[in-house]
Amino acid sequence: MLNEQTVEKGQSHNIFRRDVDDMELARLYNLDPAIAYTPAINNAIVNAQYAETYKTLMAQGMSDKKAKQTASEHRAEANKRVAASLKKLNSK
Repeated sequence: MLNEQTVEKGQSHNIFRRDVDDMELARLYNLDPAIAYTPAINNAIVNAQYAETYKTLMAQGMSDKKAKQTASEHRAEANKRVAASLKKLNSK
C-alpha cells in the first residue's frame, strides 16, 4: 500500500523502465515505497501487473477462470523477463 512516507532516493533496481525512477513506479502501481530502490520492486511490479490484467480481463467479460489463466501466463512471462534481466545485470 502506498503511503506518504519519504524514502531517500537510491539506486534504481527496476528492470521494466530503466529510465523511470523506482519511486515513480511504486507510486504508479500503488506499492509500498519501502520497496523502491530494492530488488523486491521487480516482483511487486509483476504482481501488480497481474492484478491489473486480471481486473481488466474481467471487466471485458472474460470468465474468472480464463482471466486468471491469461493473467498468470502474462505473469510467468514477466517473471522470465525479470530473471533474464537480473542475470544479465549480475554478469556484468
